Amino acid sequence: MAEPPWFQALVKSMNFYGRFAPSFTRVGYIARGLPFKPVKADYSGQTWLVTGATGGLGRAAALKGVRKGARVLAVGRNPAALASLEAEAAGAPGTFVPIRCDLSSMAAVNAMAASDELGGAPIDVLVNNVGLLMREYQATAEGFETSYATNLLGHYILTERLHELGRLASGAAVINVVSGGLYNLPLTKSMLNIPPEKFNGFAAYAAHKRAQVALADHWRTAFADVGAKTYAVHPGWADTAGVKTSLPKFRRILAPILRNDAEGADTIDWLAATRPAEVVDEIWFDRKPRTAHAYPHTRQTRTTPADVLAFLERDRQAVPA
Repeated sequence: MAEPPWFQALVKSMNFYGRFAPSFTRVGYIARGLPFKPVKADYSGQTWLVTGATGGLGRAAALKGVRKGARVLAVGRNPAALASLEAEAAGAPGTFVPIRCDLSSMAAVNAMAASDELGGAPIDVLVNNVGLLMREYQATAEGFETSYATNLLGHYILTERLHELGRLASGAAVINVVSGGLYNLPLTKSMLNIPPEKFNGFAAYAAHKRAQVALADHWRTAFADVGAKTYAVHPGWADTAGVKTSLPKFRRILAPILRNDAEGADTIDWLAATRPAEVVDEIWFDRKPRTAHAYPHTRQTRTTPADVLAFLERDRQAVPA
């Protein structure tokens, strides 16, 4: 006799939380001794660019950079949130530069990459962090699904444009912030820019994060001329604003043991400080490379990294430079 659906869902949920919670929450962060191994770094003379810098992991990463001496270009669209971050960074040894940009607008991202605000010293650390998990379909003015534009296409355009303009420093670190959501999907282009009649926000988010791993692998060779190092980093399960709004049930269950923003941004800071040797098709988590495949089925795909790059480049060419 088949088990009822509610029981199957319960077993699936228990297996999921039982497998990942001990590692991805604060429990894993403490068990690995990371609170007792602070990242010691001096970023004086470096320029950082952090997208989605006004909240969550982006805010924590921006503050880590400016408090250790970096000039931080903090990108966000909310003037009040940028002002709040600037106030929190006041008195730090580094320099805080607020940059207002709607990262769901590809025209705005293109313009920002070439703007005088990003001029001056080349960028030593680029943190592609901003991300959205949409519950319902929403299109941008340019016709892209909003989370696709924000989570993936915008980061592709920004990073490629900075490289083309010579704005990445020699030996720059390019850090893509991914998520455990990618463990559910193989690399696929069919779910990157999902049309309204088929839209699933969770599948879209997972597809975008999986594609960010492929982009990190691509840029490893594409940016060899400037000696850039490229990484995909999983922050663990942190209690960010995005989790509060997009995953309320998940947060309600795990709130007492979720990581805080600073703990979630720890490996971003560590990668910026140490620049370890890069890995292929793996994710940096708690300062070590880990498998990008929690389930065997995600290794089997008909979509290649070249397919994803062609898909992104096609959409990039559709946006005026």
